[in-house]
Amino acid sequence: MKKMILMAFLLLSIAAAGQQSTKQDTLNVFPKPKVDRRVELMSIVFRLAGNEEYSGEYFKNYIRDIHNHFDTLKNHPLIAFATKLREENGVSYDAVMKMAFHIGQPPLFIPQVNFDDAVPEQRWGKENAMKFIELLRDFYTVSHFEEFYTAHAALYTLAEERFLPIYKSLNIDWYNQYYGTTPNGTFNVLICMGNGGGNYGGKIVFPDGREDAYAVMGTWSVDSTGNPVYRKQSYFPILVHEFNHSYVNPIIDKNKQQLESSGKIMFEPVERKMKRIAYGSWQTMMYESLVRASVIRYLIKYDTYSNARSQLIDEVGNGFYWMQGLTNLLSEYEHRRDKYPTLESFMPKVAQFYDKYAKQSPKMYELKR
Repeated sequence: MKKMILMAFLLLSIAAAGQQSTKQDTLNVFPKPKVDRRVELMSIVFRLAGNEEYSGEYFKNYIRDIHNHFDTLKNHPLIAFATKLREENGVSYDAVMKMAFHIGQPPLFIPQVNFDDAVPEQRWGKENAMKFIELLRDFYTVSHFEEFYTAHAALYTLAEERFLPIYKSLNIDWYNQYYGTTPNGTFNVLICMGNGGGNYGGKIVFPDGREDAYAVMGTWSVDSTGNPVYRKQSYFPILVHEFNHSYVNPIIDKNKQQLESSGKIMFEPVERKMKRIAYGSWQTMMYESLVRASVIRYLIKYDTYSNARSQLIDEVGNGFYWMQGLTNLLSEYEHRRDKYPTLESFMPKVAQFYDKYAKQSPKMYELKR
């Protein structure tokens, strides 16, 4: 199977990988990565609430400090409410981090935009979101979170410094060029010490049309001293990935009707594999599919052939068996921008691709399970 993928991958149109500019016109558009109080606090809250995805032990020294400081607060009403939200509404994974960057800094945590039943994320709902913030204010105070955060200031600075090479490698201009959008907002990298292998993307849409994109990056590797280390091979593709979600998810949502039939057919044979990596619906699979294909297109253009090929093989292994064809299809989009000025305008071709793929024999899947 891998040999077939490697041979097919040679057919991809590979743009000459040039030396990309790492200097942005202004840091106001792409500020340096930072550790953020809201992200750390939300990660800790849902760790105490028992969310599996926030319970990793990768960064052992820091996780030990979390338990030593916060475990006595497990009976706080906020933790019980967070548990209820997970069990009854599915508030987990990216929904947690979307709340984190949709609220202002402590101690007030004022929403940055008006909340409704879809903002910060539909799994919250406005009433639950506002109740959560009220309880969060109290938890922040009684837990002495600021003392914990201040005590780890040197660690946070070290993490920010060590993440800089990853940050500097990213060509942020690619996103608006690739998706055909007008620059309007900021790109923010938030490093989370307690998220382990969890990484999340999303954006805030303001009433004036400005859109601030976020990539929340976990920490899952440490050096011999137990301090965080960020290796490009592991972290860089994920950083590219998470910012893509701010563009891709709305496009999939707008084309939901055209994608639903094929999406459901394609999801059924790979459901077990998708759920292993926390993708529980055809729509989430569609988000991830286009995001991952776009990451490969980025790596083809700006990184190395070897890394792009490895990424493709990984995605097929994850159950995205159509990734080769979708990646090739996006090559057509890149070379026909006169006809398709935006990726959204290219979505009829993507829908046709999925329709054709969905009609292929289910036996093909059986061979790949």
